[in-house]
Amino acid sequence: MLYLTWLFAIPVVVLLLWLAWRRPNRQRLPWRLLASAVAGISLVLLVFPPVTKQAISPSTAILLTKGYDADSLEALLQKQEAKPQVYTYKTAAENNAAPLTSLHSLRQKQPGLQTVHLLGYGLDEQELQQLQNLQVQPHLTQAPAGVQGLNWRQSIKLGEAVEVAGKFKASNKPAKLYLYAAGKAQDSVAFKTDSTYTFNLRYKPKQQGRFVYTLTAKSGEQVDTLGQVPVQVEPTQELGVLLLASSPNFEFKFLKNHLAQLQHRVALRTSISKDLSQSEWLNLPQRDLSRLSSKLLQDFDVVITEPEALQNLSSSERAALERAVTEDGLGVLTIAAAPVVSRSTSFFTGFQTKRLSQQDSRSARASWASNSTATATAAPYTLANTTAVKSLIAEDDGNNLAGAKRAGWGSIAMSFVPQTFPWVLEGKEETYASYWAHLLSGLAKEESQEKFWQLVKPQVPQPNQPTILDFTDYTLADGAAAPTAIVISLVDSTSISLPLAQQQYQPEQFSGTFWPRRSGWYQVQTADAAPYFFFVQDSSDWEFESIAARREATQAFAAQQSIRSAEDTAIAYKKEPVSLLWFFALFVLSSGFLWLEEKF
Repeated sequence: MLYLTWLFAIPVVVLLLWLAWRRPNRQRLPWRLLASAVAGISLVLLVFPPVTKQAISPSTAILLTKGYDADSLEALLQKQEAKPQVYTYKTAAENNAAPLTSLHSLRQKQPGLQTVHLLGYGLDEQELQQLQNLQVQPHLTQAPAGVQGLNWRQSIKLGEAVEVAGKFKASNKPAKLYLYAAGKAQDSVAFKTDSTYTFNLRYKPKQQGRFVYTLTAKSGEQVDTLGQVPVQVEPTQELGVLLLASSPNFEFKFLKNHLAQLQHRVALRTSISKDLSQSEWLNLPQRDLSRLSSKLLQDFDVVITEPEALQNLSSSERAALERAVTEDGLGVLTIAAAPVVSRSTSFFTGFQTKRLSQQDSRSARASWASNSTATATAAPYTLANTTAVKSLIAEDDGNNLAGAKRAGWGSIAMSFVPQTFPWVLEGKEETYASYWAHLLSGLAKEESQEKFWQLVKPQVPQPNQPTILDFTDYTLADGAAAPTAIVISLVDSTSISLPLAQQQYQPEQFSGTFWPRRSGWYQVQTADAAPYFFFVQDSSDWEFESIAARREATQAFAAQQSIRSAEDTAIAYKKEPVSLLWFFALFVLSSGFLWLEEKF
């Protein structure tokens, strides 16, 4: 083809040069000769357009996903010996990039495709399954500025606080996060520029029910809604609390009345003398408290006592109390003003301690939960920090005013804060309530559930994305049929049957995948089990969660693949015609010059 082109070009160019040379006017002769040659060559190339030979790789492709970086694409193309085909998926197309509506069409477009270079934030698990038997090489973009991790308890007890914790990567502008609940911002945190921070936003609901709070970010004048924070506030667990006092005192009197007002079942046994005690019962039938037995202790979740009261127990009572802790999960809290060295009570009081002051008491800044602090009169001792002891009430300097450790199925704890009732006298009822709610929740006998649901993943369900739910039934007999489940939308009351598959190595556990169609609250239920509620977010919410999931899924998918041999990188060549616009422009300019030059 090249020879044919020049076969026509040479006579045409020679003819035009001869015509230009034979003109009598010798002015501008070099320019006429040059224009004649260009006109002749460009005319022939318009009729017989040339082609270029370009190296391509039919076994390699580049796939651009949302968030890809143009500089990374350019750097990758420069490293390739042969130019691969570039595709885009669910993102704006680059020049010469072919958009894909489905990943299945990749093999149709390139039958010999073997390696895919993946740029951007990656693909989710379902999309990656469409790339099976292809070698995926990820070149992932770093997560953008903003929230990069988030966690909160989606079910709390009334009286507890909702805590939204996570990480925030600040950009080059100061930013601020707000937690909106009950129609206004309840908590906020500010961030400086160009750094990564951890944050914790809190709000204490005033009533039980299902609520949806909102997390927003403000940077300059721009305000963005990051996502919803669904929370189910459940009624406070009504505990059975047994108080064993060595003598009448205000601490146990105030505590008894406080717990009874919260509808807890409370019993108080106060020693009057060696062989005489006084008993009180609130919110529960009267029972004989003169002697502790295993049967009696089964009705209680927590026992709160003093070292002297423990020493006054008979050996059989202490043995029954110890069995209730180790075998039934009972929690026992001992309130002390000094370390206890008695061998008879060592099971309950055997904590390592350290003296901090030579005074009989000291003022301590007590803290618990998050942002809950108060000044308390404490004993001049602290519990030693050991791996076995979990801190319940701490000080700012790291000392432990109260701590607990596991003992079989239950917990034993000791506190060096002998008096908390002064908070009530000072009008700090909320501090008093929060303190004891925190202690009781850390010690109470754990509620056992034989049948329950749980959301496995994702943390943030979204419409048209798979939501995996697990159902556990410890009462299921061998060979019994799988339970049936129904998912109900609380938005429009539509329901759908949820098929459950039994786990091979955990026969008591069943798993089902639900595809929600819209956002809002959903309820999943099965026979003889408490219903379970979960919330489906809008598709635009918690973009960081989607980005993190895609990055993680892509990296895991690539890590599981075997490395292919170098022979897969075959090189081919394709011919591409040169654009005719160049030759047309040269022909117009050169011929126009010859026409104008002849007029002058």
